[in-house]
Amino acid sequence: MSFDVSRLTGATVSHLKPRSGPNAPETGDFAKVYDLTKARRGAPDIPPAVWDEVDRAAAIAADLDAAGHSIRFVDPVEGGRVRAELTDANGVVLRPVSLGEIVSIGSTEPPSAA
Repeated sequence: MSFDVSRLTGATVSHLKPRSGPNAPETGDFAKVYDLTKARRGAPDIPPAVWDEVDRAAAIAADLDAAGHSIRFVDPVEGGRVRAELTDANGVVLRPVSLGEIVSIGSTEPPSAA
């Protein structure tokens, strides 16, 4: 099994405007409104920083696509590890990519020894 990470359409939320409105006076939990769908499935609110990272990942994927490249993740062989490969538009492997490099793509942090 393998899958390609390329051309992620709709993977951004930067087109959404932040909600704004009048702030209600603080009343504790009295008359607190709950999103029942979210409460039933136990889904937490997603912090804006996570959406920022999703936007960055989408931008990086778009840059790769514009350059005619994509990242393909390949299933491990007999107890091995997942492999990542940089491919061209025809699916030809240009070079293997370490998973550490994948995680650090677009990062401004210096690489660690981990």
